[in-house]
Amino acid sequence: MGAAILIIMSLWGVGRSMVIFLAGLQDIPNELYESADIDGANLWHKFWKITLPLLSPSILFNLIFGIILTFQSFTNAFIATNGGPLDSTLFFVLYLYRKAFEHLQMGYASALAWLLFVIVLVCTLVIFLTSGKWVFYRSVEE
Repeated sequence: MGAAILIIMSLWGVGRSMVIFLAGLQDIPNELYESADIDGANLWHKFWKITLPLLSPSILFNLIFGIILTFQSFTNAFIATNGGPLDSTLFFVLYLYRKAFEHLQMGYASALAWLLFVIVLVCTLVIFLTSGKWVFYRSVEE
């Protein structure tokens, strides 16, 4: 039950991603869709060949931002369940907080914080290094 509450609470942050996707969608020129219509493309082809490639920078930003926020999820678990029944919602950052401020094991908590930093850094670097294969940056010509 605690996990379901946390999932519902995390839906509050979906609006931030939707605003970024909306900005990315509005940046796609209508001329591309019009020329695809002239060429006889259907909705499926327009999505896969125009919308998705031109939306890929927004997808990259939301992916990296979402991964960082997911690794740092603390507030919802602390407020709603404080780790939940039998530590079922004890996230890494909540565990770090407990070690630092409830058990006063600052050295251990510092090591956990560095571990979190390295994990987030590696995940972000992997995404950035592979993004050259799937992110399309459109050149803007005036």
